[in-house]
Amino acid sequence: MSDLSTVFRHFSDALSSHYGVDAPTSVMERLLRFFELKTLDEKAHLIAAGDIASQVFFIHQGLFRVYYIDHQGNEVNQQFYQPGEVVAPVLSLTHDEPSPFYLQALTPGIIVSADYPSLSQASEHDAAWLQLENAILKSVYLKTARREAQMLLGGAEQRYRWFLKENPELADQLPLYQVASYLGVTPVSLSRLRKKLNLSE
Repeated sequence: MSDLSTVFRHFSDALSSHYGVDAPTSVMERLLRFFELKTLDEKAHLIAAGDIASQVFFIHQGLFRVYYIDHQGNEVNQQFYQPGEVVAPVLSLTHDEPSPFYLQALTPGIIVSADYPSLSQASEHDAAWLQLENAILKSVYLKTARREAQMLLGGAEQRYRWFLKENPELADQLPLYQVASYLGVTPVSLSRLRKKLNLSE
């Protein structure tokens, strides 16, 4: 079981490597008091569709997915998150709107979470903290924008090649039906595509 200080060291390292922000130790120490350590079981939900999200999450361990239910009742994967990433449902957090998405643990996980309004209020008078907040929100937005561009502009093979390039670890860890949902194809179609590309099942 990881303790809060261990997870926060991971968080600090990820801010530098993932988000390009080298937060001063003093900022991280102030940030620490806003976060709570949580352990999650496989399939546990952090957000359900219809919730007005108020939390931001840093993933220390585990794989997570953001998904929605389409008009036919199917679960459609919108995004995957893995250790070292921050999950922030930007639209719901910044506009007080119900989230259209679910956030679910695909494996047992360890995260830290914080109340976004409290963090945002604290950043109003702290330039370093505000830089950190902006970098995280920008990164989350760009991740979503890239995924949407690939879905709109590429065919199934192009989308899968992009997924393999951008997410090599996920390609090995996720079951094919989860990847197929993310790519907008059926599991059968993805299996055929993998055979075409000479990839083992």
